[in-house]
Amino acid sequence: MKPAVRLAGALLLAFVASTFTVHAQVPYSQGNVTRVVLINITPGRSEALFADLKKNVVPLWESEKSAGLIVDYNLFLNQTASSIEDWDLGYTLTYKNMAALDNLPDKVYELRMKHYGSKEDEQKVIEKRVDTGKVVASYLIRDITLR
Repeated sequence: MKPAVRLAGALLLAFVASTFTVHAQVPYSQGNVTRVVLINITPGRSEALFADLKKNVVPLWESEKSAGLIVDYNLFLNQTASSIEDWDLGYTLTYKNMAALDNLPDKVYELRMKHYGSKEDEQKVIEKRVDTGKVVASYLIRDITLR
């Protein structure tokens, strides 16, 4: 009976040890999390879209960055569009980690109300924004560093 107990104990110890070493064997460490959004600009509405970005969106991102809610943001243009339905403009919002996304809408609400003044005024801006473009794709990606 003792050899069976010893064998069971050894197997349990090996299982526990392997559980801890599995984490160390992941070939990368995780970094920032980035939201990538690609937008198709409605023909003839690019001026309105860029004006809205300058007046409303970028100031909010700056507020979020100052509050530590985002690490950074970037805007970029598609230089190789394959069709009229392809995306024209993209942006990224970079967060420290996945935990930074927890309760994010609640954390941003006060900043939005400070910028727009009220939910009604914000809604008016959003209604105009819908006419300037449509989201083609939205991705959540994570930076990794190979070990």
